[in-house]
Amino acid sequence: MIDKLKKTISNFTKSDKDVPVLIGFIVGFYPFIYYYSENFYAKNSLEHLLFFSLFFIGSSLVIFLLANFMFNKVSVLKPYKKHMYFVLIIMMVGAGLSQAIYLKLMKKFLVIMLLAVCALSIKLYKDYKKLVVLIIVMSIIPLANTLISFYDSLKPLSWMKQPDNIESVTLKSKPNIYLIQPDGYVNESVMKNTLYNFESDLYSWLSNNGFKLYEDFRSNYPATLLSNSSMFAMKQHYYGDVVFPRIEMINSRDVVSGDNPVISILKNNGYKTYLLAQDEYFQMNNCEQKYDYTNILLDDIPYFSHGSFVKKVLIGDINKGIDEKIERPKFFFIEKLLPHHVMLAASDNQINEEREWYLNRVKEVNKWIKETVTTIEKKDKNSVIILLADHGGMVGMETYFDKYSNNNEAFMLSTFSVLSAIKWSGHLKEGYDDNLTTNVNLFRVLFSALSEEPKYLKHLEDNGSYNLNYENPYYNSVYKVIGDKGEMLLKPLKTK
Repeated sequence: MIDKLKKTISNFTKSDKDVPVLIGFIVGFYPFIYYYSENFYAKNSLEHLLFFSLFFIGSSLVIFLLANFMFNKVSVLKPYKKHMYFVLIIMMVGAGLSQAIYLKLMKKFLVIMLLAVCALSIKLYKDYKKLVVLIIVMSIIPLANTLISFYDSLKPLSWMKQPDNIESVTLKSKPNIYLIQPDGYVNESVMKNTLYNFESDLYSWLSNNGFKLYEDFRSNYPATLLSNSSMFAMKQHYYGDVVFPRIEMINSRDVVSGDNPVISILKNNGYKTYLLAQDEYFQMNNCEQKYDYTNILLDDIPYFSHGSFVKKVLIGDINKGIDEKIERPKFFFIEKLLPHHVMLAASDNQINEEREWYLNRVKEVNKWIKETVTTIEKKDKNSVIILLADHGGMVGMETYFDKYSNNNEAFMLSTFSVLSAIKWSGHLKEGYDDNLTTNVNLFRVLFSALSEEPKYLKHLEDNGSYNLNYENPYYNSVYKVIGDKGEMLLKPLKTK
Protein backbone atom coordinates (compact mmCIF):
# COMPACT_ATOMS: atom_id res chain seq x y z
CA MET A 1 0.00 0.00 0.00
CA ILE A 2 2.79 2.44 0.93
CA ASP A 3 4.70 1.55 -2.24
CA LYS A 4 1.58 2.17 -4.32
CA LEU A 5 1.06 5.54 -2.63
CA LYS A 6 4.68 6.51 -3.29
CA LYS A 7 4.30 5.55 -6.93
CA THR A 8 1.09 7.61 -7.26
CA ILE A 9 2.78 10.66 -5.74
CA SER A 10 5.84 10.21 -7.95
CA ASN A 11 3.71 9.89 -11.09
CA PHE A 12 1.77 13.02 -10.14
CA THR A 13 4.80 15.21 -9.41
CA LYS A 14 6.66 14.11 -12.57
CA SER A 15 3.72 14.37 -14.95
CA ASP A 16 3.52 17.37 -17.28
CA LYS A 17 -0.28 17.13 -17.43
CA ASP A 18 -2.15 20.22 -16.20
CA VAL A 19 -4.68 19.51 -13.45
CA PRO A 20 -6.13 22.96 -12.58
CA VAL A 21 -9.32 21.50 -11.09
CA LEU A 22 -7.44 19.19 -8.70
CA ILE A 23 -4.94 21.88 -7.73
CA GLY A 24 -7.62 24.52 -7.31
CA PHE A 25 -9.64 22.20 -5.06
CA ILE A 26 -6.68 21.24 -2.86
CA VAL A 27 -5.41 24.82 -2.54
CA GLY A 28 -8.90 25.99 -1.49
CA PHE A 29 -9.56 22.97 0.69
CA TYR A 30 -6.64 23.53 3.05
CA PRO A 31 -7.65 27.01 4.36
CA PHE A 32 -11.27 25.80 4.36
CA ILE A 33 -10.58 22.77 6.55
CA TYR A 34 -8.14 24.73 8.71
CA TYR A 35 -10.82 27.34 9.40
CA TYR A 36 -13.39 24.65 10.15
CA SER A 37 -11.07 22.73 12.47
CA GLU A 38 -10.53 25.89 14.52
CA ASN A 39 -14.13 27.15 14.41
CA PHE A 40 -16.34 24.10 13.91
CA TYR A 41 -18.40 24.56 17.08
CA ALA A 42 -19.18 28.16 16.10
CA LYS A 43 -19.75 27.52 12.37
CA ASN A 44 -21.40 24.11 12.08
CA SER A 45 -24.64 25.00 10.33
CA LEU A 46 -25.44 23.90 6.78
CA GLU A 47 -25.49 27.56 5.71
CA HIS A 48 -21.95 28.00 6.99
CA LEU A 49 -20.76 24.85 5.23
CA LEU A 50 -22.13 26.02 1.89
CA PHE A 51 -20.80 29.56 2.28
CA PHE A 52 -17.27 28.58 3.30
CA SER A 53 -17.11 25.88 0.64
CA LEU A 54 -17.89 28.46 -2.01
CA PHE A 55 -15.67 31.11 -0.45
CA PHE A 56 -12.51 29.03 -0.08
CA ILE A 57 -12.84 26.11 -2.51
CA GLY A 58 -15.12 27.66 -5.10
CA SER A 59 -13.05 30.85 -5.48
CA SER A 60 -9.83 28.83 -5.69
CA LEU A 61 -11.26 26.64 -8.47
CA VAL A 62 -12.44 29.65 -10.46
CA ILE A 63 -9.09 31.45 -10.16
CA PHE A 64 -7.03 28.41 -11.19
CA LEU A 65 -9.30 27.58 -14.12
CA LEU A 66 -9.26 31.17 -15.39
CA ALA A 67 -5.49 31.47 -14.96
CA ASN A 68 -4.92 28.15 -16.73
CA PHE A 69 -7.22 29.21 -19.59
CA MET A 70 -5.46 32.57 -19.98
CA PHE A 71 -1.94 31.10 -19.93
CA ASN A 72 -2.96 28.53 -22.55
CA LYS A 73 -4.58 31.07 -24.85
CA VAL A 74 -1.97 33.84 -24.69
CA SER A 75 1.13 32.55 -26.45
CA VAL A 76 3.50 34.95 -24.73
CA LEU A 77 2.38 33.65 -21.32
CA LYS A 78 2.38 29.93 -22.10
CA PRO A 79 6.08 29.33 -21.29
CA TYR A 80 5.49 30.72 -17.81
CA LYS A 81 2.52 28.54 -16.90
CA LYS A 82 4.50 26.50 -14.34
CA HIS A 83 5.73 29.76 -12.78
CA MET A 84 2.09 30.86 -12.54
CA TYR A 85 1.09 27.64 -10.76
CA PHE A 86 3.98 27.91 -8.30
CA VAL A 87 3.16 31.53 -7.42
CA LEU A 88 -0.60 31.07 -7.37
CA ILE A 89 -0.51 27.97 -5.14
CA ILE A 90 1.47 29.72 -2.42
CA MET A 91 -0.39 33.03 -2.70
CA MET A 92 -3.85 31.43 -2.63
CA VAL A 93 -2.96 29.38 0.44
CA GLY A 94 -1.47 32.46 2.10
CA ALA A 95 -4.51 34.61 1.33
CA GLY A 96 -6.87 31.84 2.47
CA LEU A 97 -5.04 31.38 5.77
CA SER A 98 -4.95 35.14 6.30
CA GLN A 99 -8.73 35.23 6.03
CA ALA A 100 -9.14 32.08 8.12
CA ILE A 101 -6.92 33.25 10.98
CA TYR A 102 -7.38 37.04 11.03
CA LEU A 103 -10.75 37.29 9.23
CA LYS A 104 -9.17 39.72 6.79
CA LEU A 105 -6.48 39.86 4.14
CA MET A 106 -3.14 40.98 5.57
CA LYS A 107 -2.33 43.08 2.52
CA LYS A 108 1.19 44.25 3.37
CA PHE A 109 2.25 40.74 4.34
CA LEU A 110 0.75 39.29 1.15
CA VAL A 111 2.54 41.86 -1.05
CA ILE A 112 5.88 40.95 0.56
CA MET A 113 5.05 37.27 0.14
CA LEU A 114 4.22 37.83 -3.53
CA LEU A 115 7.60 39.42 -4.22
CA ALA A 116 9.41 36.61 -2.41
CA VAL A 117 7.43 33.86 -4.15
CA CYS A 118 7.99 35.38 -7.59
CA ALA A 119 11.74 35.34 -6.92
CA LEU A 120 11.60 31.75 -5.71
CA SER A 121 9.62 30.66 -8.75
CA ILE A 122 12.59 31.45 -11.02
CA LYS A 123 14.45 28.46 -9.59
CA LEU A 124 11.70 26.26 -8.13
CA TYR A 125 8.79 26.57 -10.58
CA LYS A 126 9.17 22.99 -11.80
CA ASP A 127 8.38 21.71 -8.30
CA TYR A 128 4.93 23.28 -8.04
CA LYS A 129 3.25 19.87 -7.82
CA LYS A 130 5.37 19.02 -4.80
CA LEU A 131 3.71 22.00 -3.11
CA VAL A 132 0.34 20.39 -3.80
CA VAL A 133 1.48 17.16 -2.14
CA LEU A 134 2.73 19.18 0.86
CA ILE A 135 -0.64 20.93 1.17
CA ILE A 136 -2.42 17.56 1.14
CA VAL A 137 -0.21 16.39 4.01
CA MET A 138 -0.84 19.63 5.90
CA SER A 139 -4.59 19.08 5.55
CA ILE A 140 -4.59 15.72 7.36
CA ILE A 141 -4.60 17.01 10.96
CA PRO A 142 -7.27 19.73 10.54
CA LEU A 143 -9.38 17.26 8.54
CA ALA A 144 -9.12 14.69 11.36
CA ASN A 145 -10.01 17.35 13.96
CA THR A 146 -13.03 18.44 11.94
CA LEU A 147 -14.28 14.88 11.49
CA ILE A 148 -13.94 14.25 15.23
CA SER A 149 -15.86 17.44 15.99
CA PHE A 150 -18.54 16.45 13.48
CA TYR A 151 -18.83 13.02 15.11
CA ASP A 152 -19.18 14.64 18.55
CA SER A 153 -21.82 17.04 17.26
CA LEU A 154 -24.08 14.13 16.25
CA LYS A 155 -24.30 12.76 19.78
CA PRO A 156 -27.58 13.39 21.64
CA LEU A 157 -27.38 15.80 24.57
CA SER A 158 -28.15 13.03 27.04
CA TRP A 159 -26.30 14.84 29.82
CA MET A 160 -29.22 17.32 30.03
CA LYS A 161 -31.71 14.64 31.10
CA GLN A 162 -33.25 15.61 34.43
CA PRO A 163 -33.41 13.14 37.34
CA ASP A 164 -37.01 14.10 38.18
CA ASN A 165 -40.09 15.70 36.62
CA ILE A 166 -38.99 19.32 37.09
CA GLU A 167 -39.62 20.02 33.41
CA SER A 168 -43.32 19.58 34.19
CA VAL A 169 -43.25 21.92 37.20
CA THR A 170 -46.16 24.32 37.67
CA LEU A 171 -45.14 27.68 39.04
CA LYS A 172 -47.50 29.13 41.65
CA SER A 173 -45.85 32.55 41.43
CA LYS A 174 -45.01 33.97 38.02
CA PRO A 175 -43.11 37.22 38.47
CA ASN A 176 -41.19 38.72 35.61
CA ILE A 177 -37.62 37.41 35.83
CA TYR A 178 -34.50 39.32 34.78
CA LEU A 179 -31.24 37.39 34.62
CA ILE A 180 -28.49 39.97 34.09
CA GLN A 181 -25.04 38.58 33.35
CA PRO A 182 -22.08 40.96 33.70
CA ASP A 183 -19.33 39.00 32.01
CA GLY A 184 -16.38 38.14 34.26
CA TYR A 185 -17.45 40.00 37.43
CA VAL A 186 -16.00 38.41 40.60
CA ASN A 187 -17.54 38.32 44.07
CA GLU A 188 -16.66 40.79 46.80
CA SER A 189 -14.10 38.70 48.70
CA VAL A 190 -12.03 38.12 45.56
CA MET A 191 -12.42 41.74 44.43
CA LYS A 192 -10.77 42.73 47.72
CA ASN A 193 -7.95 40.15 47.66
CA THR A 194 -4.36 40.86 46.70
CA LEU A 195 -4.80 40.12 42.98
CA TYR A 196 -7.66 42.60 42.46
CA ASN A 197 -7.23 44.86 45.53
CA PHE A 198 -10.27 46.97 44.70
CA GLU A 199 -13.24 48.35 46.63
CA SER A 200 -16.28 48.19 44.37
CA ASP A 201 -19.33 50.04 45.69
CA LEU A 202 -21.68 47.79 43.74
CA TYR A 203 -22.00 45.16 46.46
CA SER A 204 -23.20 47.62 49.12
CA TRP A 205 -25.44 49.36 46.58
CA LEU A 206 -27.14 46.05 45.77
CA SER A 207 -27.52 45.17 49.44
CA ASN A 208 -29.08 48.56 50.17
CA ASN A 209 -31.51 48.02 47.29
CA GLY A 210 -32.94 44.76 48.59
CA PHE A 211 -30.65 42.26 46.89
CA LYS A 212 -29.44 39.17 48.69
CA LEU A 213 -25.73 38.76 48.04
CA TYR A 214 -24.36 35.22 47.89
CA GLU A 215 -20.83 35.27 49.24
CA ASP A 216 -18.12 33.01 47.81
CA PHE A 217 -20.32 32.12 44.85
CA ARG A 218 -18.60 30.24 42.01
CA SER A 219 -19.09 29.24 38.42
CA ASN A 220 -18.73 25.56 37.61
CA TYR A 221 -16.62 26.17 34.50
CA PRO A 222 -14.03 28.77 33.42
CA ALA A 223 -15.68 30.06 30.22
CA THR A 224 -18.96 31.67 29.13
CA LEU A 225 -20.45 28.91 26.98
CA LEU A 226 -19.39 26.17 29.38
CA SER A 227 -20.87 27.99 32.36
CA ASN A 228 -24.11 29.05 30.70
CA SER A 229 -24.88 25.73 29.05
CA SER A 230 -24.59 24.03 32.44
CA MET A 231 -26.70 26.73 34.11
CA PHE A 232 -29.54 26.59 31.57
CA ALA A 233 -29.50 22.80 31.54
CA MET A 234 -29.48 22.68 35.38
CA LYS A 235 -26.92 19.90 34.97
CA GLN A 236 -23.18 19.39 35.06
CA HIS A 237 -21.89 18.45 31.62
CA TYR A 238 -18.21 17.85 32.50
CA TYR A 239 -17.27 19.32 29.08
CA GLY A 240 -19.60 16.91 27.31
CA ASP A 241 -19.13 13.33 26.21
CA VAL A 242 -16.56 14.11 23.52
CA VAL A 243 -13.35 12.61 22.21
CA PHE A 244 -11.22 15.66 23.01
CA PRO A 245 -12.62 18.01 25.70
CA ARG A 246 -11.97 21.66 24.95
CA ILE A 247 -12.88 25.09 26.25
CA GLU A 248 -15.63 25.65 23.65
CA MET A 249 -17.97 22.71 24.12
CA ILE A 250 -19.85 21.13 21.25
CA ASN A 251 -23.47 22.25 20.86
CA SER A 252 -23.19 24.65 23.79
CA ARG A 253 -24.60 27.54 21.74
CA ASP A 254 -27.66 25.45 20.92
CA VAL A 255 -28.22 24.94 24.64
CA VAL A 256 -27.70 28.57 25.64
CA SER A 257 -29.85 29.94 22.80
CA GLY A 258 -32.86 28.15 24.14
CA ASP A 259 -32.84 24.41 23.52
CA ASN A 260 -32.74 23.76 27.24
CA PRO A 261 -35.00 22.73 30.15
CA VAL A 262 -35.15 26.26 31.60
CA ILE A 263 -36.70 27.87 28.52
CA SER A 264 -39.02 24.87 28.14
CA ILE A 265 -40.23 25.24 31.74
CA LEU A 266 -40.77 28.97 31.39
CA LYS A 267 -42.72 28.59 28.16
CA ASN A 268 -44.84 25.80 29.65
CA ASN A 269 -45.77 28.26 32.37
CA GLY A 270 -46.79 30.96 29.93
CA TYR A 271 -43.66 33.11 29.92
CA LYS A 272 -42.51 35.15 26.95
CA THR A 273 -38.74 34.77 26.72
CA TYR A 274 -36.21 37.41 25.64
CA LEU A 275 -32.55 36.98 24.76
CA LEU A 276 -30.87 40.39 24.88
CA ALA A 277 -27.18 40.09 24.05
CA GLN A 278 -24.57 42.75 23.45
CA ASP A 279 -23.05 40.78 20.56
CA GLU A 280 -23.67 37.69 18.45
CA TYR A 281 -21.44 35.27 20.38
CA PHE A 282 -24.29 33.00 21.56
CA GLN A 283 -25.89 32.84 18.11
CA MET A 284 -22.98 32.84 15.66
CA ASN A 285 -23.45 29.20 14.61
CA ASN A 286 -26.97 29.97 13.28
CA CYS A 287 -28.56 27.50 15.68
CA GLU A 288 -32.33 27.40 15.94
CA GLN A 289 -33.52 30.19 18.23
CA LYS A 290 -35.91 29.02 20.96
CA TYR A 291 -36.40 32.38 22.64
CA ASP A 292 -39.56 34.22 21.63
CA TYR A 293 -37.55 37.37 21.01
CA THR A 294 -33.86 38.00 20.30
CA ASN A 295 -32.44 41.47 19.83
CA ILE A 296 -29.96 40.09 17.28
CA LEU A 297 -31.37 38.41 14.18
CA LEU A 298 -29.43 35.58 12.56
CA ASP A 299 -29.50 37.47 9.25
CA ASP A 300 -27.56 40.28 10.93
CA ILE A 301 -24.62 38.02 11.83
CA PRO A 302 -21.79 37.96 9.25
CA TYR A 303 -20.46 34.56 8.19
CA PHE A 304 -16.94 35.61 9.12
CA SER A 305 -17.45 36.54 12.74
CA HIS A 306 -15.41 36.04 15.89
CA GLY A 307 -18.40 36.81 18.09
CA SER A 308 -18.19 40.56 18.52
CA PHE A 309 -18.95 42.17 15.17
CA VAL A 310 -22.57 43.00 16.03
CA LYS A 311 -22.87 45.66 18.74
CA LYS A 312 -26.08 46.37 20.64
CA VAL A 313 -26.91 49.11 23.14
CA LEU A 314 -28.80 47.00 25.66
CA ILE A 315 -30.69 49.59 27.67
CA GLY A 316 -32.91 50.43 24.70
CA ASP A 317 -33.72 46.75 24.09
CA ILE A 318 -34.43 46.25 27.81
CA ASN A 319 -36.84 49.20 27.91
CA LYS A 320 -38.57 47.95 24.78
CA GLY A 321 -39.11 44.52 26.35
CA ILE A 322 -40.34 45.91 29.67
CA ASP A 323 -42.75 48.28 27.96
CA GLU A 324 -44.28 45.60 25.73
CA LYS A 325 -47.91 45.25 26.78
CA ILE A 326 -48.75 41.57 26.98
CA GLU A 327 -50.84 39.45 29.34
CA ARG A 328 -47.97 37.08 30.01
CA PRO A 329 -45.08 36.97 32.46
CA LYS A 330 -41.65 37.71 30.96
CA PHE A 331 -38.18 36.22 31.27
CA PHE A 332 -35.12 38.19 30.18
CA PHE A 333 -31.61 36.86 29.75
CA ILE A 334 -29.43 39.97 29.43
CA GLU A 335 -25.74 39.50 28.68
CA LYS A 336 -23.34 42.42 29.11
CA LEU A 337 -19.72 42.15 27.93
CA LEU A 338 -18.30 43.97 30.93
CA PRO A 339 -15.99 43.82 32.79
CA HIS A 340 -15.00 40.70 30.77
CA HIS A 341 -11.60 39.21 31.67
CA VAL A 342 -7.96 40.17 31.18
CA MET A 343 -6.50 39.54 27.74
CA LEU A 344 -3.26 37.88 28.92
CA ALA A 345 -1.30 39.90 26.38
CA ALA A 346 2.42 39.98 27.13
CA SER A 347 3.97 43.32 28.05
CA ASP A 348 6.66 44.63 30.39
CA ASN A 349 4.08 45.47 33.05
CA GLN A 350 1.36 43.08 31.94
CA ILE A 351 -0.29 42.11 35.23
CA ASN A 352 -0.61 45.67 36.56
CA GLU A 353 -1.72 47.10 33.22
CA GLU A 354 -4.38 44.44 32.72
CA ARG A 355 -5.56 44.79 36.31
CA GLU A 356 -6.09 48.52 35.74
CA TRP A 357 -7.85 47.79 32.43
CA TYR A 358 -10.18 45.34 34.17
CA LEU A 359 -10.95 47.65 37.11
CA ASN A 360 -11.77 50.55 34.80
CA ARG A 361 -14.30 48.29 33.12
CA VAL A 362 -15.68 47.33 36.54
CA LYS A 363 -16.37 51.00 37.18
CA GLU A 364 -18.04 51.26 33.78
CA VAL A 365 -20.28 48.24 34.27
CA ASN A 366 -21.19 49.34 37.80
CA LYS A 367 -22.83 52.42 36.32
CA TRP A 368 -24.62 50.32 33.72
CA ILE A 369 -25.88 47.81 36.31
CA LYS A 370 -27.21 50.56 38.58
CA GLU A 371 -28.97 52.25 35.66
CA THR A 372 -30.44 48.97 34.42
CA VAL A 373 -31.63 47.78 37.84
CA THR A 374 -33.11 51.20 38.63
CA THR A 375 -34.99 51.15 35.31
CA ILE A 376 -36.39 47.68 36.01
CA GLU A 377 -37.39 48.55 39.58
CA LYS A 378 -39.24 51.69 38.47
CA LYS A 379 -41.23 49.89 35.81
CA ASP A 380 -41.54 46.38 37.27
CA LYS A 381 -41.59 46.53 41.07
CA ASN A 382 -42.40 42.90 41.93
CA SER A 383 -39.97 41.21 39.55
CA VAL A 384 -37.15 38.83 40.43
CA ILE A 385 -33.83 40.38 39.40
CA ILE A 386 -30.79 38.10 39.25
CA LEU A 387 -27.26 39.40 38.83
CA LEU A 388 -24.99 36.48 38.08
CA ALA A 389 -21.64 36.49 36.28
CA ASP A 390 -20.47 33.59 34.14
CA HIS A 391 -16.85 33.30 35.36
CA GLY A 392 -14.11 35.33 36.99
CA GLY A 393 -11.92 38.09 35.64
CA MET A 394 -8.62 36.12 35.58
CA VAL A 395 -6.76 39.12 37.02
CA GLY A 396 -3.23 38.28 38.18
CA MET A 397 -2.45 35.74 35.51
CA GLU A 398 0.38 36.02 33.00
CA THR A 399 -0.45 33.44 30.35
CA TYR A 400 -3.50 31.83 28.78
CA PHE A 401 -2.64 28.53 30.47
CA ASP A 402 -2.60 30.03 33.96
CA LYS A 403 -6.38 29.86 34.10
CA TYR A 404 -6.16 26.10 33.62
CA SER A 405 -3.68 25.68 36.45
CA ASN A 406 -5.21 23.61 39.24
CA ASN A 407 -2.38 23.98 41.73
CA ASN A 408 -2.71 27.70 42.43
CA GLU A 409 -5.54 28.70 44.76
CA ALA A 410 -5.41 32.40 43.87
CA PHE A 411 -5.69 31.62 40.15
CA MET A 412 -8.62 29.29 40.75
CA LEU A 413 -10.50 31.95 42.71
CA SER A 414 -9.71 34.52 40.02
CA THR A 415 -11.10 32.12 37.41
CA PHE A 416 -14.22 30.75 39.12
CA SER A 417 -15.36 33.46 41.56
CA VAL A 418 -18.50 35.27 40.36
CA LEU A 419 -20.83 38.02 41.47
CA SER A 420 -24.19 36.60 42.56
CA ALA A 421 -27.01 38.78 43.90
CA ILE A 422 -30.77 38.22 43.71
CA LYS A 423 -33.66 40.52 44.50
CA TRP A 424 -36.34 37.98 45.33
CA SER A 425 -39.13 40.54 45.92
CA GLY A 426 -40.85 38.24 48.40
CA HIS A 427 -40.76 35.12 46.21
CA LEU A 428 -38.18 33.24 48.30
CA LYS A 429 -39.20 31.05 51.21
CA GLU A 430 -36.71 30.33 53.97
CA GLY A 431 -34.29 27.47 53.30
CA TYR A 432 -34.85 27.10 49.57
CA ASP A 433 -31.52 28.69 48.67
CA ASP A 434 -29.39 27.22 51.46
CA ASN A 435 -27.27 25.25 48.96
CA LEU A 436 -27.20 27.82 46.18
CA THR A 437 -23.45 28.33 45.75
CA THR A 438 -22.79 27.79 42.01
CA ASN A 439 -24.40 28.65 38.67
CA VAL A 440 -25.56 25.13 37.86
CA ASN A 441 -28.25 25.11 40.57
CA LEU A 442 -29.63 28.62 40.03
CA PHE A 443 -32.76 27.68 38.09
CA ARG A 444 -33.56 24.54 40.07
CA VAL A 445 -33.61 26.68 43.21
CA LEU A 446 -35.60 29.40 41.44
CA PHE A 447 -38.23 26.99 40.14
CA SER A 448 -38.46 25.22 43.49
CA ALA A 449 -39.13 28.57 45.18
CA LEU A 450 -41.68 29.77 42.62
CA SER A 451 -43.52 26.43 42.65
CA GLU A 452 -43.21 26.08 46.44
CA GLU A 453 -42.11 22.50 45.85
CA PRO A 454 -39.07 21.62 48.01
CA LYS A 455 -38.97 18.14 46.45
CA TYR A 456 -37.05 19.56 43.49
CA LEU A 457 -34.22 20.52 45.82
CA LYS A 458 -33.51 16.83 46.41
CA HIS A 459 -31.79 16.67 43.03
CA LEU A 460 -29.44 19.64 43.20
CA GLU A 461 -26.32 19.10 41.14
CA ASP A 462 -22.83 18.73 42.55
CA ASN A 463 -21.48 22.25 43.19
CA GLY A 464 -17.99 21.33 42.05
CA SER A 465 -15.99 23.49 39.64
CA TYR A 466 -14.26 21.77 36.72
CA ASN A 467 -11.32 22.71 34.54
CA LEU A 468 -9.07 21.32 31.82
CA ASN A 469 -5.49 20.14 32.06
CA TYR A 470 -3.66 21.48 29.03
CA GLU A 471 -0.31 19.95 29.98
CA ASN A 472 -0.76 17.01 27.63
CA PRO A 473 -0.60 18.34 24.02
CA TYR A 474 -2.61 15.38 22.71
CA TYR A 475 -5.47 15.21 25.20
CA ASN A 476 -7.08 17.70 27.57
CA SER A 477 -8.19 15.83 30.66
CA VAL A 478 -10.97 17.18 32.90
CA TYR A 479 -10.26 17.92 36.56
CA LYS A 480 -12.48 18.79 39.49
CA VAL A 481 -10.56 21.71 40.97
CA ILE A 482 -13.02 22.99 43.61
CA GLY A 483 -15.20 20.66 45.65
CA ASP A 484 -18.91 20.70 46.40
CA LYS A 485 -18.36 22.64 49.63
CA GLY A 486 -15.85 25.07 48.13
CA GLU A 487 -12.75 23.15 49.19
CA MET A 488 -9.71 23.60 46.95
CA LEU A 489 -8.66 20.30 45.43
CA LEU A 490 -5.13 21.42 44.72
CA LYS A 491 -2.75 18.89 43.26
CA PRO A 492 0.09 18.94 40.72
CA LEU A 493 -0.88 18.82 37.08
CA LYS A 494 -0.34 15.38 35.63
CA THR A 495 -0.35 13.88 32.20
CA LYS A 496 -2.67 10.99 31.51
